[in-house]
Amino acid sequence: MIDENEWRNVLQIAQDGTFSQAAKHRFISQPALSQCIKKIESELGMQIFDRSKTPLQLTEAGRIYLEAAKQLQGIHQAILQKVDDLSELRTGQIRIGSSRTRSFCMLSNAMVAFHQRYPNIQLSVVEGSTARLKERVLNGDVDFALLYEPLDVNLYQWVSLMDEPVFLAVPRKHRFALEFGGLQPIPDPRISFSQMEGEPFISLKPSRCMSSVYSDLCLRTGTCPKIIFEADSILGAVELCAKGMGATLVTEMVANHGIWKEQPFFFELEEPTECRHLVAAYGQGQSLSRAARVFLEFLH
Repeated sequence: MIDENEWRNVLQIAQDGTFSQAAKHRFISQPALSQCIKKIESELGMQIFDRSKTPLQLTEAGRIYLEAAKQLQGIHQAILQKVDDLSELRTGQIRIGSSRTRSFCMLSNAMVAFHQRYPNIQLSVVEGSTARLKERVLNGDVDFALLYEPLDVNLYQWVSLMDEPVFLAVPRKHRFALEFGGLQPIPDPRISFSQMEGEPFISLKPSRCMSSVYSDLCLRTGTCPKIIFEADSILGAVELCAKGMGATLVTEMVANHGIWKEQPFFFELEEPTECRHLVAAYGQGQSLSRAARVFLEFLH
């Protein structure tokens, strides 16, 4: 009853509420997951999930098991971190959760610099959507993930990294950019989002945080751009923008640190938008290893 895969499976089912969804997140088949739970229940002599309810509900025995599983997860993480700390950064690993955009614009330079200083620390990056990264943090699959506030203080703790204003990107041959000769001035010029009325625009899928920023700007300015494509990431949207497909919204990190074969043209927005506060988030009750803390210093 102390097998790591078993208690991680129980934690995942309790979080997802269904065997099918938990099996996907644990990267195993549903029959294998069901068999695992039956084995645990056979050893306990009692069911841990009430299968008559949807989503699945924990029985009293299940709640006892879940509490123990959470304790085991914390002990497991603490052991790995303490061993890493003992190594004086001579060995160890850091698992980072990140979106593709933040990996491209933010992590790469920090990873290269960190590796040059601590070549024996293994670095790995797990990319995914915000929702998936939050799951990985809670499951202990990553040491921390780069996420935006707000976060549930009952589930997460975090280290602040930066505030990111929102910028508007247009193709370099767009008429708004040509007013500046197509050359990016310093500081960046300002523009009202209302000038996007009827303009070809690349939006983000509703699951992406920037989608809500776009919707809010449209509502506040009464503006209706012409949506020609819905991108899955800011990075994908900017790549299409740079190729002349249309305008899009970006973060300051992308505007300042992105490297493009064809450079977009960036504007500050006249309309106030709430800065997106980027943090390195990890689970409540967990702690960052020394290696992870040092890596975050490189990110700063």
